[in-house]
Amino acid sequence: MSMKVGVVGLGVMGGAFSGHMLDAGMEVAGYDPLDAMYEKFEGRNLRRASSPADAADGADLVMTSLPNYRVVGEAVTGEGGVLAGISSGGIIADMSTVPPKFSKEMAEKAAEKGVSWLDCPVSGVGKQAAVKDLVVMAAGPRAAFDKAKPAFDAIGKKTVFVSEQNGLAAQLKLVVNLVLFINMAGACEGLTLGLKAGIPEDVMLETLCSGAAGSNVLDVRGKDMLAGNFPESGPIWIVLKDLECAIDSAKDLDVPVPLGGLLEHFFMAQRSKGRQHEDGSSIFRIYQELANIA
Repeated sequence: MSMKVGVVGLGVMGGAFSGHMLDAGMEVAGYDPLDAMYEKFEGRNLRRASSPADAADGADLVMTSLPNYRVVGEAVTGEGGVLAGISSGGIIADMSTVPPKFSKEMAEKAAEKGVSWLDCPVSGVGKQAAVKDLVVMAAGPRAAFDKAKPAFDAIGKKTVFVSEQNGLAAQLKLVVNLVLFINMAGACEGLTLGLKAGIPEDVMLETLCSGAAGSNVLDVRGKDMLAGNFPESGPIWIVLKDLECAIDSAKDLDVPVPLGGLLEHFFMAQRSKGRQHEDGSSIFRIYQELANIA
């Protein structure tokens, strides 16, 4: 019997998840408040749900992929939410990037209805989600993870079980993002120096990617950055939300994150210029402007 999955949020990430699970032969019911999100499924066997509760009705697993923890909370516990439709014994996997303490709170609320909660954020952006180039991190009851794993394997290249302690996968995602954003800034800083010095772009990028300074940031975004293309893949407004979560979690744990705090201001500068929908790598523009080579 194929797995029945409900998906709440059919944007760039949730839409990709749904498509891959359909390809894997799973039964998928999807909900999104925006009609335009269903266009990508024209001619495909996605059941259009009328609410999060409807998406959860009869599902073995419900995935939420939403912009922030407030939206997740409303979609799960609000009127017509997931908890109103899911059956006891069901599993909710929140794929969103949220504060760890929120995941712990939601796990408690789900448990009151006999439902397992997994915090399951992913490492990767939209263009990687489209080709299953994602790492899925999961925390929560091991039995629930084992049951849901085929769905996770269908949407990514690697699935990692972090812990049975809810919130630790959410925390790991914040660690991943903090390192990613710092790497991104380092790439922007180095590329700016090289450009100002007159190093040929193609030579510089090839050398960086081939040597000790190589990174996923340069592999995935390097050519677009040098061409001045910053498609809305991991946009500034989401980067700022994720950075806020990371910095807040660091405050909760009394961990200094000075580079994260500095980076927050670079991304805020981009937002102040009306660039909040550009990819996070567009802070390259700030570096170029500071170096007077824009």
